[in-house]
Amino acid sequence: MRVLMFFIALLCFVTAGILEITNIPGILALIVGLVALRFSFRGKKFKPKVVVSSGNEELDKLNTDLFKRAVEDFNTLDREMKTLSDKELRKQVGKMQGIAKNFLTYLQSHPERISLARRFVDYYQDRAILLVQKYKELEQTGLDAAEVQQSKLQIKRLLNNFDEAYADQFSKVLNAQLMDLDAEMKVMKDNMAADGLKPEIPESRKIPERNNDLVNSIIDLTDKFLNTKRK
Repeated sequence: MRVLMFFIALLCFVTAGILEITNIPGILALIVGLVALRFSFRGKKFKPKVVVSSGNEELDKLNTDLFKRAVEDFNTLDREMKTLSDKELRKQVGKMQGIAKNFLTYLQSHPERISLARRFVDYYQDRAILLVQKYKELEQTGLDAAEVQQSKLQIKRLLNNFDEAYADQFSKVLNAQLMDLDAEMKVMKDNMAADGLKPEIPESRKIPERNNDLVNSIIDLTDKFLNTKRK
């Protein structure tokens, strides 16, 4: 589709050049070309779908809505990221988005664990969007005032730690799965032992949790910064 739109844009520009943009057909060809060019470079949305069927309709709806909101927030932050003028910040947000995409893809395959990601969706994704939007607002002022530059620096420093907070939330959900897997393997090992077998099954290692002090400080600093800027 992107190749097709690019080809249409190119054709329109050539047509506009032949007809000259001083007349109506030439102007229309130019406009269509610009629209087609925009669509050809437009990023593809991340649209994973999930089917939650635990048998509890109310719980299934809550988890389906939570996953839908997580995907919407992911795409919102993706759009905001692409219009950031600061290359370092854009790279950092891209790193966060990489973790988020892997997280959401995992949840798509394990919908029973969506509820465990509520803090990631309700807090971290939401705050990441707000911080990026605040940064862009400050950028758009065009001011070099010390207060503006200080606020921009604070936002960058906060977001520079968000990838670790994202990974921490992902790890916690994975650890829950590993605990379930350990329990299943223990039952299997006991059954095999009852049959006279002695399988050598190494115990799975829990994924080490991130520095909780750092994660908690990120939460406190982010809330403090956003609350200050709302006043």
